[in-house]
Amino acid sequence: MEFDKCLCTGIRQAAQAMTEIYDRALAPSGLKITMFRLLRRLSDAGSPTITELAELVELDRSSLSRNLKILERDGLVYFKGSDDERSKVVQLTPAGKAALKKALPLWLKVQARMKLEIGEEQDSILAIMSKINHARAAS
Repeated sequence: MEFDKCLCTGIRQAAQAMTEIYDRALAPSGLKITMFRLLRRLSDAGSPTITELAELVELDRSSLSRNLKILERDGLVYFKGSDDERSKVVQLTPAGKAALKKALPLWLKVQARMKLEIGEEQDSILAIMSKINHARAAS
């Protein structure tokens, strides 16, 4: 009996491989791609609330909060505002800004390398990822 290849497994394996590639490239900055992504979005957003940042990075608040606690522990972000979680503002610390500054050229280099390696198929891959995201929202 022949089985179809599992789309979910294939995409998860590709995502893990891509994460590993980016993590290795960013290692000299001390950041992983997940941390870089949050710091970059936070830098672009200025001083968002946790809820606003969750919307920007398309993560649920609990997953984002876990990630932010690690960044806070590492001295890369801080929270200001009231005790009400919904109105707390997240900001980069000077160390967070420095880590992002160090990581950005590393990210640009690996991003360019991966675009070259993927080649012409990158538009198709991005379209597929968009379809998957829309399927998630519809379900």
